[in-house]
Amino acid sequence: MLEELRGFNDGPQHYYNSIKASFGDDEAQSKTTISTTLIEDILHKPRLDALLDCDANIISYDPFSFAMVFGLRGRNLRMIRAPLMILLLWDMCWALTLTLEEHPNGTMFIASSKGLISPLLTPISFLLVFRLGRAAVRFWDSRAAFGKLVEICRDVMSTAAVSCKNNRRRDLHDDFARWICAFPIATKNFLRPDLPCSRDGRSRRREIGPLLSDKDAGDVLTPVNGGGSMEFIAPIYVLDRIRELAFLLSFDGECSNGSTALQAQKGIAIYQHLNRQIDTLNGAWGAMERIAATPLPFVYVVHLRTFLLLYLFLWNLQGIESNGWPSIPALLAASWALLGIEAAAVECERPYQLHSNHLPLGKMCVVVAKNVVQTIKTVGWYDHD
Repeated sequence: MLEELRGFNDGPQHYYNSIKASFGDDEAQSKTTISTTLIEDILHKPRLDALLDCDANIISYDPFSFAMVFGLRGRNLRMIRAPLMILLLWDMCWALTLTLEEHPNGTMFIASSKGLISPLLTPISFLLVFRLGRAAVRFWDSRAAFGKLVEICRDVMSTAAVSCKNNRRRDLHDDFARWICAFPIATKNFLRPDLPCSRDGRSRRREIGPLLSDKDAGDVLTPVNGGGSMEFIAPIYVLDRIRELAFLLSFDGECSNGSTALQAQKGIAIYQHLNRQIDTLNGAWGAMERIAATPLPFVYVVHLRTFLLLYLFLWNLQGIESNGWPSIPALLAASWALLGIEAAAVECERPYQLHSNHLPLGKMCVVVAKNVVQTIKTVGWYDHD
């Protein structure tokens, strides 16, 4: 590392040569026009299909239709099934008890506690509104962060394609495009480390396909804890490769045949601009990392759930005392309404998994791939000899 820093201090020419050695300098390859192989690799249909399969469980709906109210999918029922079943048993037990009660003592006690139950609704309402509001903000922030990642992938690819179109090293163009397409995949797998779509080596390898070599794909697919005592983080690895290639592209035309001061300044300006865009990519990934690793504080969640359940049990008891068995369906529906708010908040606060309401990360990887190909075709990166 010290030697590399010394090389950079010696000027772009020396540092360019030091990094170039790690990528190779095959003159025959650099002078050969890379045909449609890159585009075919990026748009490899099995690869794109594997990415889209990651989002097979994510639900889409018609925002103008009310037909969705008749379905149960996407309501996060798995979280509230247990409390609803306990409430049902609670209601049935009290309904049976009050039906068989010979002395009105229990009924009188329930009636006298009505004034203690209703005041709980106000703080619970405020807690639920804040909870759902924060979850909605986190969901939007998550979508905005991945949207920023897609946007900057477009920008950095367009900038490199235009600024470095006439460079000598065509293999650098090829590698740069491939690693840009690999970054959203590495980010997706980082955000979904324990899920079948991201955990199974074969399915993950299909998502990369011919985009990267087996060695590079193996590095990108290294699990988060796969680096021994020092964790290996795939998005950092991909960003480092992109940054190295950005440097090589920026100084390729100037450093390869000797550089004038004006040419060196041009290379520095290109690299600085690309480097700022890569920094923004890192920031977008960091924002998603923070959201994924930081749920709402435990003290807030446990306080809300404690008094929400307390209110529901007491309120159901009051309803059974007032109306008996016929009130059970209405009480369960109202309980589902309140518990569903908490379930919806949990579903939305970290939307990176494979649940029905989470973000289509695989689709966004496909969008980046198609955008990169469009830039290559529009700018004509490989149209010149």
